[in-house]
Amino acid sequence: MGAKVLQLLGTESDSGKTQILSGLISIFREHRPFPFKAQNMSLNSYVSSDNGEMAFAQAYQSMVAGIEPVSISNPVLLKPVARSRTEVIFLGKSSGIFDAKNYWFEIKPDLKERVFSIFGDLVAQKDLVFVEGAGSCSEVNLRKNDFSNLSLARKFNIPFILITDIERGGVFAKLIGSYELMTKKERELFLGIIINKMSGDPEILREGIKFIQKKTGKKVIGVVPYDFSITLPEEDSMGFYRIKNLEKRRTQKKGVSIKVIMTRYISNFFDFYPLEIDSKYNDQINFSFARFPEEIDGADVVILAGSRNVFYDIYFLRESGFYDKIVQAVNKGKFLIGICGGYEMMFEKIQDIYGIESNGETEGFGFFKGTISFEKNKKIFWEKIHIDSPWFSGEIKGFNIRHGTGEWNFLSRDNIFGTFLHGIFWNDVFREGLYNYFGVDYTNKFPQMFDIEIKRWSNLISNNVDIDFIRKEIGL
Repeated sequence: MGAKVLQLLGTESDSGKTQILSGLISIFREHRPFPFKAQNMSLNSYVSSDNGEMAFAQAYQSMVAGIEPVSISNPVLLKPVARSRTEVIFLGKSSGIFDAKNYWFEIKPDLKERVFSIFGDLVAQKDLVFVEGAGSCSEVNLRKNDFSNLSLARKFNIPFILITDIERGGVFAKLIGSYELMTKKERELFLGIIINKMSGDPEILREGIKFIQKKTGKKVIGVVPYDFSITLPEEDSMGFYRIKNLEKRRTQKKGVSIKVIMTRYISNFFDFYPLEIDSKYNDQINFSFARFPEEIDGADVVILAGSRNVFYDIYFLRESGFYDKIVQAVNKGKFLIGICGGYEMMFEKIQDIYGIESNGETEGFGFFKGTISFEKNKKIFWEKIHIDSPWFSGEIKGFNIRHGTGEWNFLSRDNIFGTFLHGIFWNDVFREGLYNYFGVDYTNKFPQMFDIEIKRWSNLISNNVDIDFIRKEIGL
């Protein structure tokens, strides 16, 4: 028996497809929905249960569904390494780094057929599949080799809902423009519209909605309000630019201030989602990303995150003024934590003889002695390690996604700590140890806090989207 399938497409990138899909997965969880996104471009990656690399967005959707993340949920992951150069991950394994032209015109046509075959097998095995499109569904210049958006819908006769972001304006032009660029077959598969990120009174949309429905013949099945009080993990770095929890930050009490430096190629920033949740529920925990050097002044803990281009990002740190600020903070006794690429920057030198990121060698901070060398093959695996740090001693679990090789999977010296492992802050005991070190009493468990946020989000979707319409259209 084949799966029932629904696809969510967008009028643009960051329209909210990932999050609305997560809400629908939560609402329909009893039907065991399986998330799927044919291609995702993101530096926010995760190691699946089958030891493959996949976009965190689909891993997150799998968590909401209550299933183990597997790389088939995201067959193609693109990880930008430099301008017009991208690493291509297929079914969890790296196929190499390619320039954009080579990928779009030579590699993608072959991937299209392989992804179609994968998806065909998938829908034959599952009960319910929720499909997320990629970026805008109406990029006419990319139609020929598309396998994520309307081409997938046409190939498998998938009904789809179109999502648009009203926050950035032009919502009526985006919707009607997308409709006008669809073929007759695509219009037949087009079920309805969700207007996302609405601030203010939705009544002001009344006349516009009438116009859209008359012009396209498609129902607006929901207007989702922008609720800043709900904290969900970001799919990509575009979400860093949103302003959140302003009221809470104004009433910040003395406790611990934690800043993650935002670099050009920051990766795996889902690492810090538990810190963001903790900051929301405890006014003694102040967590945020730092875009400018002066923003780390006064921080108790500064974090160097993972990076998909360590060479470029350490150059950025030097040129922007972050480098000097970090050294000053360490000399003042502030804590510095490095994760994966950030950990690699803490050593004396970084070498890349294979040209994975940059041919040659660059200097690191020199907080730890030794050289990090990039190997040709990427290490991707989960592991448990025993660590000792000023604030915690014990076992933590995390995963590796790295080319860099070193003798120690973690090092700790005075007020400096670094590790190759991603996901360390998802270990409750590790975060609690850090908070307790700074005199903050906090024992909430991340899994429970995560469930609360997802429940609040799915309730918001249920209250503002015609779920009965969706249920009827997909035959549930």
